[in-house]
Amino acid sequence: MRSIDHSTMLACIASLALVACEKEAPTFPPETDIRIRAIHEHFVFADMHAHPSRFHRADVESIAAEEIENYRSRHMDVVVANISSDMAYSGGYTNRDGSRVERGQYRPEPGKAFELAADRMARLQSTFDGGLAVPALGPDDVLRARERGVLAIIPALEGADALEGDIDNLTRLHAMGLRLIQLVHFRANELGHIQTYPYSPGGLTEFGRRVVEEANRLGLVIDLAHANTETIMDTLELSTDPVIFSHGGLKAIEDADRALSDDEVQAIAAHGGIVGIWPNGSAVKDVAAMVDLIEHVIALAGPDHVGIGSDLRGMSSYAEGFGPEAEFRAIAAEMLARGHTADVVGKVMGGNFFRLWQQVAETG
Repeated sequence: MRSIDHSTMLACIASLALVACEKEAPTFPPETDIRIRAIHEHFVFADMHAHPSRFHRADVESIAAEEIENYRSRHMDVVVANISSDMAYSGGYTNRDGSRVERGQYRPEPGKAFELAADRMARLQSTFDGGLAVPALGPDDVLRARERGVLAIIPALEGADALEGDIDNLTRLHAMGLRLIQLVHFRANELGHIQTYPYSPGGLTEFGRRVVEEANRLGLVIDLAHANTETIMDTLELSTDPVIFSHGGLKAIEDADRALSDDEVQAIAAHGGIVGIWPNGSAVKDVAAMVDLIEHVIALAGPDHVGIGSDLRGMSSYAEGFGPEAEFRAIAAEMLARGHTADVVGKVMGGNFFRLWQQVAETG
């Protein structure tokens, strides 16, 4: 019998924690959940960025049923499931045979980054084949799944390192179901440059420009999370579609690498895009602080340009009140308590992202 590696054990513990957390009553009154359910009747609720069951790094065959039920019990309709394809260069994942590739610096053989991404796409397909969720290949798939009470999943890349500088790999991944592409992650790659150390100057590369143009043609949502200012601005200038910045903070509230300046927020919004607020416990104390960030974006750009990207299973700590159980309803409850209208709450909870995806899909 194969021994259980560290990441698999963590995944098992997380699954057990989810079951326990689902049995706990939310911290808001039952009548608040009734109001949230009423808003949900009119808006798609979406998580713009997540790694459910750590399917991208752990040795799992598919996303766990407990994880999917956790999303559904919080009224979520669709989740963007991200594959961090730069892991071929940085490690931090477990192979199918249970062997562990520890974090470090690697020079993978040609084809390895694409192979890893394709394997994770297969794990998503196993989730769909098992009837646990449905692939969201277009916005209408989400609406049909929602009517049946089934979670829809959008396959995505976090960092387009899996393309390995070959535009044909984008076509291959699109054929496998890829519908969202985050250009960079923790590595300056063949497309562009990142917000975090090691810092490097520059924006979109020539290959990055080709990818943006092809993503527009295919109807892929472009995600600028982790991108530096130059890469953000180059993409906004080039893309014919609005883009998202799925998960991060705001420099006006915390001046950190993973945060956007007010100018960047307004530029993304002016292009029709959306900024996703992130319940990272190391930067955001609690749900109230998270809603402070949401309100800052609303003040800068209006209620049509903000959403939520949980980064679920991609972080070690979460804002209090959101927690590892991913209590999305707490965000809506806090907004309602502050007097935000049902329309604004519905937009933030996913209506904005779904509207943007409809627009991108129509032009593709």
